[in-house]
Amino acid sequence: MKKHFIFIFIFIFCFNSKAMTQNKFIERLEDIHPFFTKLDLSLQIKKIDQQETTANQNWLVGVKTNFNNVDIDNNLNTISVDFLATKKIVSSGADITFKHSWRQQNKNTTTNVDTNNSKFSIDYVHPLLKNASGINDKLNTGLSSINMQISKLNIAEQKEAFILVQLKKFIDLAYIQERLIIDNQRLDLAAQELTLVKQKFKMAVIDKVDVLLQEDAYHSAKHRQLQTQQYLNILRYELSIILDINLYSVKAEFDLYKPYIINKDDLKQYLLANSRVLKIADLNQDLLELQLKSDKSNSKAKFDLKLGITNESKNSYYTNSIFNPSSSWNIGLDFSYPIGNIQAKSNITKTQIMLAKAKEKKQEQLLNIYAKANVLKQKIKYLVEILELSKAQIKTAKARTIEERRRYNNANSQISFVIAAQNNEQSVNLNYIQVFKNYQELVLNFKEIIDQLSPL
Repeated sequence: MKKHFIFIFIFIFCFNSKAMTQNKFIERLEDIHPFFTKLDLSLQIKKIDQQETTANQNWLVGVKTNFNNVDIDNNLNTISVDFLATKKIVSSGADITFKHSWRQQNKNTTTNVDTNNSKFSIDYVHPLLKNASGINDKLNTGLSSINMQISKLNIAEQKEAFILVQLKKFIDLAYIQERLIIDNQRLDLAAQELTLVKQKFKMAVIDKVDVLLQEDAYHSAKHRQLQTQQYLNILRYELSIILDINLYSVKAEFDLYKPYIINKDDLKQYLLANSRVLKIADLNQDLLELQLKSDKSNSKAKFDLKLGITNESKNSYYTNSIFNPSSSWNIGLDFSYPIGNIQAKSNITKTQIMLAKAKEKKQEQLLNIYAKANVLKQKIKYLVEILELSKAQIKTAKARTIEERRRYNNANSQISFVIAAQNNEQSVNLNYIQVFKNYQELVLNFKEIIDQLSPL
């Protein structure tokens, strides 16, 4: 009695468990599966790598101290301290340096007089040709920014590919649920027919062979129903582990017979504007174009404008040496250029070839994606035609079953014809949902190729 109660409780719990929609399935998958966590962590690493590329914008500060003793005729002690701060101005490619130097000399004499030398200087170097506007200084940051966009798109592609595999299991779950309904209906009908045939046999209306035929039909229906039930249970076990939910919560709420409307009239233009693969191809071209700008900048002569200003003073006391300084300034040009410049020219040619190759690769990817999307689009249309034909077959199969049953009841036919008609009707129904399953899987493949699979 206790076991019977437990069975009833489990059955009621399973029946009342809330089914999962396709969107809820995806949301649960993204929330719980480590695959998505792994991808998010990979993106965090990329963000850290991107931050590292801005290291050349930091201030560089330093202190240098030195003590020197010269003991030849007289002891001469020299203490020097240099404070330095320099920064790269990435927006212009310039360098600016602030420096303060203090030097004290002490000669061991009877007077023991100290001499303090204080010096403040600012130096500014501005590139006019090579690295003008900081093209080379901004290169790594620019490349990293583009690579970050590529990483996000690649991760979205990986997520969608993973979701596609799991969604096909979800579709399979919906299909097996529908198949089990059909198998249960066939089993119930076979059981009813067997009861009816046995009653007729007791009344000596039919022969023993009719009973045996119906028993065989019942056992066949039971066998198919058990196979379907086992496959459903295995699939539910698998999905319960993947989604980390209770086994009895694994139930698909999905309209297997829902048609998909393809509104992409100009599919090629849609792919050009929305395909992640093609967006990645465009970004790869952006990488090479940015690299080409840097290569061209590196091919130019180094021609820098240099400006400087210095304040310097001397006194026996350090505090006094800071005031009343003497000022000076300087301006100059620094020019250098490698004769031949073979390396820079080679880099430009190489990058130009790589850019041309990247453009051709994008065209190749467009053709491949467009061809796959078009093939899937046509397959979906053809399956719609097959589904219409299957509807007609179902109607015919039902009419045949009714007619064979009428003929048998009127003693104008054999039970084997009734069983054959019933089996044929079940087969046609199963074929119908199988075609719809194939249809929904094609729809998933089509959505994946045009990047519309995930609702997020």
